[in-house]
Amino acid sequence: MCKSRNVLSSKPCQETFANIKSTSQHCELHKLVLNACVANLGASPKRESDLVKLQRIGSHLFLDRMPDPLLSLCFLPTEHQVTTTHRFSLVPDEMQAGLPALLPPNSHAYFDLLANWLNDCNTNHPDCYLKVISSPKGSSPKGLTLPTRLLDLGDLESQHSVLLRLSASLSLKEKDTRYIALSHPWGDSRNHDHFSTNATNVNSRLTSGIAISSLPETFRDAVTVTRALGIRYLWIDSLCIVQGPRGDFETEAQKMETVFSMAYCVIAASRASGTSSGFLSPRPERKFVALNLFDDAGKGNTGDSGDDGNLIYVCEAIDNFQSDVIDGPLNQRGWVLQERALARRTIYFTERQTYFECGAGVRCETLTKMTNNQSSFLGDPNFPQVALTSSKGAKIRLYESLYKTYSRLQFTRAYDRPIAIAGLEQRLVAAFETRGGYGIFDRIPFFGRSLLWTCEEPGGMQRIEFPKEGLGRYRVPPSWSWMAYTGAIGFMDLPFDGVHWLEDDVRSPWGPAVWEVNLDTSGSGSSTASSMWHTGRTDQDNHLTGRGRKLVIGLEVAEKKIKWDAGRSPPGLLDAKDLRVVAVGRRKSKSNKPAVALEHHVLVVVGIGGWTGSGGRRRYERVGVGSLPGDWITHGEQEEEIAIF
Repeated sequence: MCKSRNVLSSKPCQETFANIKSTSQHCELHKLVLNACVANLGASPKRESDLVKLQRIGSHLFLDRMPDPLLSLCFLPTEHQVTTTHRFSLVPDEMQAGLPALLPPNSHAYFDLLANWLNDCNTNHPDCYLKVISSPKGSSPKGLTLPTRLLDLGDLESQHSVLLRLSASLSLKEKDTRYIALSHPWGDSRNHDHFSTNATNVNSRLTSGIAISSLPETFRDAVTVTRALGIRYLWIDSLCIVQGPRGDFETEAQKMETVFSMAYCVIAASRASGTSSGFLSPRPERKFVALNLFDDAGKGNTGDSGDDGNLIYVCEAIDNFQSDVIDGPLNQRGWVLQERALARRTIYFTERQTYFECGAGVRCETLTKMTNNQSSFLGDPNFPQVALTSSKGAKIRLYESLYKTYSRLQFTRAYDRPIAIAGLEQRLVAAFETRGGYGIFDRIPFFGRSLLWTCEEPGGMQRIEFPKEGLGRYRVPPSWSWMAYTGAIGFMDLPFDGVHWLEDDVRSPWGPAVWEVNLDTSGSGSSTASSMWHTGRTDQDNHLTGRGRKLVIGLEVAEKKIKWDAGRSPPGLLDAKDLRVVAVGRRKSKSNKPAVALEHHVLVVVGIGGWTGSGGRRRYERVGVGSLPGDWITHGEQEEEIAIF
């Protein structure tokens, strides 16, 4: 294993664990392999006699039967390295150039790398960039909708303050109104200064500005990065939205679709635990060994030969976008899913390194290029462009995946759940050319399928307690929406062509809307409607109407086919006669079996008292879903018109 050519070969090389431990006392490469095995608990052999088998695939060394790379290989991307004949004869063509050591954060070289990512994307990825800056000389494109407020960082890095400005006051005066948006965790207020703009301090921040020294560290780092990238304006939610009483959060929350999609770039403080953490502090030093291709003694040469063209670096494997970003702590926040999907490109500052994501994939600070397996979905710079050319089945799987993921994320305030995804929801509604809200889409086949969500939360879902005051235009979601509850959801697994949807049995609250959709490659990526139905609006009805049917079997039998939203039957429910079911669809028959006998997919509801509407419909709320044999429920004259709130 010590010989440099061994790690370059595509053939496996192996040694006993005992020999690796022994040789690591005087060989840096063996020491690196040993430490990597120990650090990866699943990779560490159990016995001294066990064989450690390594195989190079591309630029990585894999341990036998381990899915993730144990170590990485790279060569320096210098002109000499690329042109030397030794590189072509000894280094495999598929090996990537890269940096074995990370650049110091806050250094000129570090910020140059970030700027190069953006400049390359500007030049070569028109879907990511052209729509952001489409006017000459870097000016803002025609029709760009700016956030209501932006932080003006000024022209000089030496300035010691930033000014909160109304975008209406600068859009006509400034030639370049590009801005960067910060995605960050607020953190526990006991440990982090949220430093929010509120009704009391907003005027002083608009007139006198904010001293940079007074900003919490995460915000100071965001100012540093924005200035280093040559961008004047910065958007931070807690500073640019007036929080608390007499604030405008409810109004501004409806604009998140354009805030993130129109940003020049989003910077994500993935390593921060809150506003006071910062994200530009030093990272753990990456361990690596430099091997001289002509040094057959295999002593872990660190480049003392003075000829970098002869060196291959064996490094800790730290390129893990899935672990560092997608599964990282920031991406467990409910608001961040929308921020990531709507952003055209994002720079992620993680604990181990920095990543850049755009529609073309992911780049690592080590210079590794990665194919983003979600680039056609959340990495899509024009989300959800993929939906426009997808089949109905693919569209269904897309929104089901999105909502299942979102339902498992965390919120500081549980009642933000309906609003933190409203921007994405509007995009999907427009892409599907339908109507909708509260996680439900109108029109066959989306309506019935999205209504038939299921509780996947161990112990059941709990109703969210929404504030009785201070929500402005927002109202409590209805019981038929999973957004009214905490906890994870799934969807009933129904065949795409095996369900007859019962349009007359359950009807949506949405009225007609004339859509103006602009999601193609030449548009701004926004969507509007002449009659927008927005999740949480108080000036629109949000109850379903339908036919309530009775159960003709006992509760004990019925419960075998019902999945309760709370994980159990409603308190005080003693008899199936107290339930009603609303048929959303029924299984298509492949024989001459009567329709009334076929399996029905239903919402299960209970009465909540009172009547509604001129028709005098009784009020009900959803408590579960199920697939019930048709002869378990009543049909015809025994049905009644009900309203589900």
